[in-house]
Amino acid sequence: MDNQMIFVRIANIDDSRYAQEIVEETAASAIARGSGISKRSVESIIGKMKNGKAVIAVTGTGEWVGFSYFEVWENNAFVSNSGLIVAPRFRNAGVARAIKERIFRMSRRMYPEARIFSITSGAAIMKLNSQLGFEPVSFAEITHDEGFWEGCKSCINYNILENKRKCNCLCTAMLFDPHKQDTTAPQNKSNEQRLMVLDCVAYPRNSLVPFAEGTNALCTALNDIKWFSAYVFPIERDLPNPVRMEVVEIHTGLYAPELAGQCRFTVEIHYDQSYTVKEILNTIKNHVHCKFTLRAEAFSFNLAEESTQGSFVSNNY
Repeated sequence: MDNQMIFVRIANIDDSRYAQEIVEETAASAIARGSGISKRSVESIIGKMKNGKAVIAVTGTGEWVGFSYFEVWENNAFVSNSGLIVAPRFRNAGVARAIKERIFRMSRRMYPEARIFSITSGAAIMKLNSQLGFEPVSFAEITHDEGFWEGCKSCINYNILENKRKCNCLCTAMLFDPHKQDTTAPQNKSNEQRLMVLDCVAYPRNSLVPFAEGTNALCTALNDIKWFSAYVFPIERDLPNPVRMEVVEIHTGLYAPELAGQCRFTVEIHYDQSYTVKEILNTIKNHVHCKFTLRAEAFSFNLAEESTQGSFVSNNY
């Protein structure tokens, strides 16, 4: 994999151009592993994108990287996390983890009382599920909705499932039950607002056109300030804005000779747990031209609680 910026975001109807590739890679991957998998149609994948029930990963140049989706069963009692697939050349780079964490956070945020389940035969997915709090269960503990099991009919192992009366199969069922979480432990509420502060410095920019004049530091800063003020992080439907950015202080350097040729400004960012610090910072890095530093003492929590080291970088436009 080239050293590219990869964006993990909520899929939308514009991503339907990737649906055929997703279906083909899902089928090819199952054959390569020698495992069964329920077949997905292009139409069903597009439907998940259209309804805001999918997460997609793409490169900055628009190349498809990975995909997953969720579905709701039994009047919101259960949510299934399914269809996780990563393009071969992007595997073993943390993409699957980033997608899995995003689809899980979406499920938890939109259906906080629902039990979330996943059935898989892949050891890597089982490990990711375990790290998120899923536990192995019998098939009797997940949804009984016939619509879900209808999808298994296209799997080569469906006869095993049918002979065992849907009690078990070659796949392992794993369940996250929010009602079984330790009520004595501190609860991380998804709507809890946190604060971080960026100290930004804009410099003059040279024109890419030969002999054309570039922009001064103030113009560069104004373009970035406009972006901070206008950008909206993707929001799951009917939920509050997860990230709010506000420019609170500007120093042009016009009256300070030692600061000539630069423009400084400060940005306050209020956010909840829908986005990690690393996701927010990399979104900013991909859109603005100014240099910025994170003011650690401004955090409303211990920086060690949310390390920006060792996790996959991704998001979002």
